[in-house]
Amino acid sequence: MKSKIASNREVKRGYFRMEFEFSGDAEPGQFVMLKVAEHNDPLLRRPMSIAGIENGVMSVIFKAVGRGTALPAEKRSGDYIDVIGPFGSIFSPPQTGTVLLVGGGIGVAPLLFWTRRNPSRMAAAFIGGASENDILCSDGFSEVHIATENGSLGRKGLVTAPLVDHPAYRDKTGYLLACGPTGMLKAIDQLAAKDGLRGELSLEERMGCGFGVCLGCVCDTTGGRKRMCVEGPVFKTGEVLWRI
Repeated sequence: MKSKIASNREVKRGYFRMEFEFSGDAEPGQFVMLKVAEHNDPLLRRPMSIAGIENGVMSVIFKAVGRGTALPAEKRSGDYIDVIGPFGSIFSPPQTGTVLLVGGGIGVAPLLFWTRRNPSRMAAAFIGGASENDILCSDGFSEVHIATENGSLGRKGLVTAPLVDHPAYRDKTGYLLACGPTGMLKAIDQLAAKDGLRGELSLEERMGCGFGVCLGCVCDTTGGRKRMCVEGPVFKTGEVLWRI
């Protein structure tokens, strides 16, 4: 659909939050594919995790890191953008217990969406990044723990440090929902296996089509090769066979 943009603002240096009209619904963990140019250069759409849907308006969070994501950063209120979706699997934690939300960079988007859809759930958010500039949407969570690698905000070090200190992690009653860079997700997956926690990981990956035809986002899992855009991007902990 051609969606009218309600707003598009830079929330941190290089990070943008775009809101546009969307006549449908989605679930936390899913993503949409945006056509970033009116012409065919660049040809491929860009996948973006959904940060929320309210009153017919969808929001996404993205980082302008190349030409393909710099173009949507130039869009203004009143412009239109071509959107298809939503696609992909969803978060499905148990109905009870504390949910431990772990996000890095733009990986905070689907966690924010989940929080808005589940306001009464007990949840603790852990947001990490290289510096203060990479900490996004921390005000969207009722309980939040921040870690930066250079110590510019919150605890100095990796986001896994405050995570493993949390009571719901230590007593193994927490359930993990994580999204962010591959290295962070691998570390969380290994911790979950070592410490006996269950959870789900939403992987970030370049995608060609978004609906399983091009096979450009296949990953290895314990159940064979799976497409991140169809069987994923959400996988259970212990399911992905990491190649990094």
